[in-house]
Amino acid sequence: MKKFISLALLCCLFAWGCTPKTVISKSYDFDQMDRIGVMAFSNTWPAMQGVENLFAKYLINAGFKVVERAQLESVLKEHNISVSGYLSPETTREIGRILGVDVLLIGEVSSYTPARTELTMTATRRSEARPVYTQDVMQLPDGTYVGYTRNVGTQYSHSTDVRPTEYTINARVGIIAKLVDVETAEIVWIGSSDESSSSALDAADYIARGLVKSFTKELAKRREEK
Repeated sequence: MKKFISLALLCCLFAWGCTPKTVISKSYDFDQMDRIGVMAFSNTWPAMQGVENLFAKYLINAGFKVVERAQLESVLKEHNISVSGYLSPETTREIGRILGVDVLLIGEVSSYTPARTELTMTATRRSEARPVYTQDVMQLPDGTYVGYTRNVGTQYSHSTDVRPTEYTINARVGIIAKLVDVETAEIVWIGSSDESSSSALDAADYIARGLVKSFTKELAKRREEK
């Protein structure tokens, strides 16, 4: 049954038309959740190292008790526990026992496109109009002749001015995060988001803040429904 719940969370999150970016378990008792252990996020981009610390910051700000990554990894290393890849129920229970945490925050940087500058050539078409005059002679009533200038039309000229234009495309980051119960390895909450900003870390910060805010709102709603 617990495996079914976890799969249902994942299917809803990634299905087309699934409005919320976060999904919370309907059956899990969050009142038993007191301490959160923050794991290092899976990530293949050096520029995105340490994004889990952003989640720790906002979880602490929201009032949760957090065991941050460095402390967690230090303790696990002392007990010779590997946390790379899939976490079995046995491993999560052992982590929970050693660190006294109730759930683990696990995540991954799912996508990353760095900010870049591109150069394009911009063409500006210019048009110029100039009056055209001609010299003419006119006979006056007294029989004398005088010269004068008169307008005979307008001359148009066209030119194209081509200049290089530099513009910046913002960095874009995608992150998936989930809370896993240490006793059952059940996913009790999962969320994903992507953001763009001039700085990749700023984009990650927006994601962390948004997902933690969404989680706290869902949690408050669950408690009100009880």
